[in-house]
This record gives sequence, structure tokens and C-alpha cells, in this order.
Amino acid sequence: MTHRVGLVGLRQAKSFIPMFNALPDTEVTALCDIDEEFLNKTGEEAGIQELFTDYDEFLKSDISIVSLSTPIQVHGQQSIRAMRAGKHALCQYIAASDEDQADELIGVARESGRKYMMIETDCYERKNLIMKALAAKGAYGELTFGRGHYIHDCKDLSHHPDGSLTWRGEQWMIGQGGSVNGVHTCVPLLQTFGERVEEVYSYGPGPRTFPKFNWSDRVTSAAKLPSGRILELVTDVLSWHPVICGYYVQGTNGFFEFNRGAFVEEEKLSSEKDLDQLVDEFGLEGLLQDRGGHSSSWEAIIHEFIQAIDEDRHPSEDLEIALHITAIGWAADESLQSGQPAKVKSFDLTGINT
Repeated sequence: MTHRVGLVGLRQAKSFIPMFNALPDTEVTALCDIDEEFLNKTGEEAGIQELFTDYDEFLKSDISIVSLSTPIQVHGQQSIRAMRAGKHALCQYIAASDEDQADELIGVARESGRKYMMIETDCYERKNLIMKALAAKGAYGELTFGRGHYIHDCKDLSHHPDGSLTWRGEQWMIGQGGSVNGVHTCVPLLQTFGERVEEVYSYGPGPRTFPKFNWSDRVTSAAKLPSGRILELVTDVLSWHPVICGYYVQGTNGFFEFNRGAFVEEEKLSSEKDLDQLVDEFGLEGLLQDRGGHSSSWEAIIHEFIQAIDEDRHPSEDLEIALHITAIGWAADESLQSGQPAKVKSFDLTGINT
């Protein structure tokens, strides 16, 4: 099987061209971007001749996979149109803008039989793979609590050089800050705990650092799992604060925090061990070596998606988890506005081979 790949949103996606092309029987053959000058420049540099500024014309080309690196506001409708056109969809977060769009996405996935995978680099970063592997080995004992932090100052991404709002700036103008609260705070924890979130109670200080944006400086959500355990999800993209992105897991026999861990030995907590020490002690040498941060994680994501298509199986971060993360964000926004806990919507995905 030959995979002909089309990339959309080239400011980010141009770096994925060699990653796709490095895989057997896989080639990027078409590019799409609304910036025609950048599109033509990227096409010339990569030797790709099928170039489109119109998304629907792009979908008519002879491609089998669409990779979407576009603003989150258009992910749902672009994924729907791609799968309706018979293409597999590899999409950045989030999956859909509202429940009606989510239901339409489910319907077209069921009818088309095309694969869908959400892009979440956190699932493939070395430190998070180590965290998950330690849980699988029972190193923490019984898991009791988890926390995900995405504290990443993104203020510089709010405006274009000419002063107009970027898609992030547009989102921050109209949102309360919870709509992406499951993104970069959640999936590795859900994989570690083996559960889905039932309910969230979200709170935050509101838009204080940059009050022109209707976006809370920080959103913290207590996310309840069916077992009664709690995950704490922390999202902050506007505060003046160094980057802190990562996960914390607590168990009855020890903990893991971002890039180190410690365990109970002879009824005492051991000294903290770094990632390399944990790999050596627990025999985790086979894990992905995160040589390039997001780059090697992206390579793993692309490989997983192509392999899932070849093997006709669900990708690791499939439509079910993509919609769950999306629904956590909806519930977080609802809770922020109501001041009360909000249920996380569940979806019926029976009969979907995605």
C-alpha cells in the first residue's frame, strides 16, 4: 500500500515532510495553505508540485491521508470533509467545536471507515513514556492521584506582526479559558490510570494579567474518575511564568514528578532518581529516546498512524480519546461559568473502525 499524504497548515506542517517521506511506501504529494507565497516557497523547497490554497480542491487530489495543522476552530469541519472525501485524518487537538459537530464527525467516521488520530506529542515524550512504563510495572503501588501541568507563556502567539489577532488571540477573546483544559494535561494520565473523566470542577482567577482577553490566567480542574480518584489539570498560557509542562503521579509506593521519581524502600522513601537511573533500574531501555523533544515525538506519532492504517486497527490516540479530551474542555468551560461541577459528555462510537 502506498500512502500519499497531504499536509495542511504549513507553518508547522512543513517540518513533517521528511518524517512522512522517511517511512516505507509513504510520500507527501500535496500541500495546502492560505498563504500562497509561503505555500509556493515550501513546495519549491520540497519538490512538491500539487499546491492548493483551497481546501476542497486539495481534497480532490490523489491523496489518502490528510494531516491537519490548522487552527483549532476549523479542526472539526476539516476532519469531517477529509473523511467524507475518503481520506484518513491525522489532526491536532481539538476534535470538534461543539456537540453537533462531534456527532457529525462520528457519523462520517462510521460511514467512511477512515482512520482518525489525534496528535498529542506528550504521549510519546521520553519522560512520559517512562512514567507510564513504571505504572505498568507496578512501581508506584496502587495509583492514588495524578496531576498534569501545561504552564506555557504563549502571549507572543496572540498577534500577527501587523497587529491583527492570530487564531489563538481570537480564541482568547471569546473564551473563558477551559476549552483546551484536557490538552497537554491529560492523555498520558488517562493512559496511566486506565480510566476516563466523569466530571470536572474548574476554577480560576479570571482574565487578570491581560484583561483584554476573556481567558482566565490559569484554569485548574479537579477531574473525577469512575474509581473516585482525582486528576488535577492545570492550564495557563498567559501568566508571566517559566514553562512547566509535565505530569505527576502518586501511588501507595512512591511517585513520579515531571522527570524524576522515588519509591518506598525498607519503609522509607528512597532518594530521587532521574530518568536515566529509572530506565536502568527498571529495564526500560526499549523506550523511545526523545532525542529531539517534539520532533522525535512527532516521528512516533506519524509512524503509529501509518502503522494503524496498514494493520487496520485503532490508532493509539483515536477518535474516542480525541472526543473525550474535547469534552473535558467543554465541561471545564461550563464549570467555570456556573461555579459548579460539570459532567463530561460521553459519545457512542460503536461500529467505528478508527
